[in-house]
Amino acid sequence: MKTELCDCCGGTAQVVRRNYQLTDMGIPVELQRIKVIECPACGNVDPIVPNLDGLMHVLALAVLCNPCKLNGEEVRFLRKYVNKSAVEFARFLHLDHTHLSKIENNRLEIGNRTDKLVRLMVVNMDPKLEDGIKRLMELMPNITDNCAEEKQEIQIDPATGEYQYT
Repeated sequence: MKTELCDCCGGTAQVVRRNYQLTDMGIPVELQRIKVIECPACGNVDPIVPNLDGLMHVLALAVLCNPCKLNGEEVRFLRKYVNKSAVEFARFLHLDHTHLSKIENNRLEIGNRTDKLVRLMVVNMDPKLEDGIKRLMELMPNITDNCAEEKQEIQIDPATGEYQYT
C-alpha cells in the first residue's frame, strides 16, 4: 500500500481510493473513487485531485445544468468560476451589487429570469463551457422554478467527468 507524509502531523499516512466530500467549493460535492491521503495518527484526510481545472469545469457544467433553480451558493460559485467580482458580475446582470449579494447569501431568492440569465452569462463567459451550451439550451425550458428546500449534492467522477445529482 502506498504511503505519504501527512500534511497535518507529519506522520505516515496511507493513500487509499474512496469517495470524498469536497467542502471547499461552497456547494455540496462528492468526488467519487478518488485517491485520498488518510492519516491514522491524527485523522486528517487530504484528497489527491490531479486535474483541478478539469474538476472545476465539470462542476461548473453540473451547476449550470442543474434542473432546479440556482441557490445563492451556486450563483456565487459560478461568479467566482468566471473570475468576476460581485460588482462586475452584477453589472453584467443589470443588478445592483447589493441585490446580487443578497442572492448569494440566500437572503433573497433569485428570480426565475435572473436564474436563466446567470446561466447564459456564465456559459458564454468561458470558452471551455462551449460543450455545455447545447445541454443547457435543452434544459432551459424545463428548469424547475420551485425545488425542494434541501440542497442537492453533486456527485462527480473525476476520472470520467460524469456528474449526477443526489
